[in-house]
Amino acid sequence: MISVPFFVRMMACPFGWSVCARGRRSGKMSRPPEVFVPEDMIAFYKELLGITPDEGTVRAAPPGPEEKKQWEAGVPLLLVAPPSVDTAAFFALLRRVADAAVKHNPGLAQDVTQVLEALPADPVEQEMFVASVLSREGTRLEQLVRDAHLSPETLGFLVNHALKPIMRAYAQEAAGWCNTEEWQRGICPVCGGRPSLAILEKEVGRRYLYCGLCETRWRYKRIGCPFCETEAPDGQEFFTLEGNDKYRIYVCSTCRGYLKTIDERRAGEEEIDLFWEDIGTVHLDILAMREGYVNRSLEPV
Repeated sequence: MISVPFFVRMMACPFGWSVCARGRRSGKMSRPPEVFVPEDMIAFYKELLGITPDEGTVRAAPPGPEEKKQWEAGVPLLLVAPPSVDTAAFFALLRRVADAAVKHNPGLAQDVTQVLEALPADPVEQEMFVASVLSREGTRLEQLVRDAHLSPETLGFLVNHALKPIMRAYAQEAAGWCNTEEWQRGICPVCGGRPSLAILEKEVGRRYLYCGLCETRWRYKRIGCPFCETEAPDGQEFFTLEGNDKYRIYVCSTCRGYLKTIDERRAGEEEIDLFWEDIGTVHLDILAMREGYVNRSLEPV
């Protein structure tokens, strides 16, 4: 997407909402943080979950033999078997996201209005806009920011959250096309995004990565950094929070990346929803970044 890394942070803590996390580190992150995720932020994300594409908005066909070979070589499905997306429906989703953003944060009204007024009106231009969003090619969006003097944070937030239900629908359609257990790469096998979260499954602790865009889960090796792919054990460690060992923060000394991780074995019978876990663990992002680590999931692939 658009190469302004800051705007993607708005996906976790959008537009001025204050998420509090206070803690101290003593060898490990040993003191549980006091966390406050605003109720209005939760209400906003609940409303976003209700914004879904109509039937027929996303159409996709399974990859053929040659496309499957490309996927097996490491090219995400989005690039080898891209979906066809109804242009008008995409812009309708974007406007619904915009309405929800202003409803829950009226202070955004001016920036959101500027974005909506700057969007292309010509059908051909609209198709090209949607194609650039789907291909994750950011030149067109960067040009729009410059030409219309838009807030890149606002444009990025609206576009990403309009794209998310599209990608979620595509991922559901593509679920049976390829075996994600065999993927074993640090990017999403469906859309090519970087993982925002990981989970250690209950039975034997296998590690699965989670894509915050299309919500795909895929198998990944237990030891190693999915961002720089180093496998040196001495460069990998994890922190836990005293009093809540359900959560870990894995860090890499090579690329200084970190990955929030849920240990399902420590969750008891609790049902785990990775979408809400990602939202509800913003304090872990804050703590990791305070320690000098970088959220690599925000960076372009």
